[in-house]
Order: sequence, then C-alpha cells, then structure tokens
Amino acid sequence: MTSGAEIEARLVTLCESIARAQDLLVYDVVFRRSGPRSKLAVFIDRDPGGVTIDDCESYSRQLARELDVLDPIAHSYDLEVSSPGIERALRRPWHWERARGRSILVKWRDRDGRTQHATGELVGIGENGATVAVPGAEPHTIPFDDVISARIHAEWK
Repeated sequence: MTSGAEIEARLVTLCESIARAQDLLVYDVVFRRSGPRSKLAVFIDRDPGGVTIDDCESYSRQLARELDVLDPIAHSYDLEVSSPGIERALRRPWHWERARGRSILVKWRDRDGRTQHATGELVGIGENGATVAVPGAEPHTIPFDDVISARIHAEWK
C-alpha cells in the first residue's frame, strides 16, 4: 500500500509544473487520508502580491484535468486549492527562510518530552534549527526535529 507521504511526494512534481505554467508558486502540498476518502490540499502563492480566487480556480481546474488523466491516487479524494493564508504553516526549510524577521508561533517537544510553545520573532535559521526571540526572554534555538508545528503569527487587532 502506498502511504500518504509517498503519494504527496509524487504529486509535488505535478503541482509545481502546473504552477510554473501559470506563474505561480506551490507553497505546500498536503495529502491526508480520512476514512474512506482522502483530501489533497494544494496551497499556491505568487510573488509578489499573492493569489486571487480566480488564480485558485484556474489552477484547480488544470490540476483536476491532469489528475484525471494521470490518476495517481487510487481511491476517492477531495481536491482543495487555496492560498496558504496570512498565518501560513512553516513545514519546509524555505518556509522558515521566508519567515525570517516575522513573528511566528512554534510548538515543540523539549528534551523531557513536554510540549512547549513560543511566540516571537524568527531571528535565525541554521541547518538544524531556528532561533526565536521572545519578548522579555533570551532568544531560544529550537531544533527542527523537535518542532510539532509552526506558523506565521499575525497580530489581530
């Protein structure tokens, strides 16, 4: 049986080729099984300026046509195409690099296995971790292997 991660990896190449043809960037591809159906979520963006609903619609239609022809997913699934949003997830190394200098929310497991979280400015990125400056505290380096989730943090006023 093919895992979701394996299918996801195969889909990235297809998604990126369609995005390049439409002058878009694939921010992320997430494939998850949920009961008898699965969900393929593709997050697209454009530098500069972001994407519109029309961009998402056009991309979705082209991707759906290609998926129907190539049939890389052997079972039923739902396709969702959208912007990664303001509070976008940080899952890939280049996501972290693009977030440098911005406020992020990160959750990780410490050495004792306890869940920790911090909100602060992403001030450094190394090969193995990211450094977050939390107001009123010393900057803290979090190993990427310990990160549970991370995203851009937007101040909503």
